[in-house]
Amino acid sequence: MIRTQIYLRDEQHLVLLQIAKSQNTSLSDLIRQGAAIIIQKKIGNSSPQVQALTYLKNYSKRKLPKLSKSSVELVRQERD
Repeated sequence: MIRTQIYLRDEQHLVLLQIAKSQNTSLSDLIRQGAAIIIQKKIGNSSPQVQALTYLKNYSKRKLPKLSKSSVELVRQERD
């Protein structure tokens, strides 16, 4: 686990403390839960390979690298 520091507005801090207390958890755990929700929403539960394919699918066609036949076969095997 990595330690980090964030700044919250006073009202955010107060509300989060109240929620944490009502759920019998810590403020840190509540913030980790929030981070997990954001990650799930933005990335999902897909594997790194699927994430890379999604990124490449949305990448500009002219900027795509040329893949060798073996690379394409590996991607297809991972997909299927």
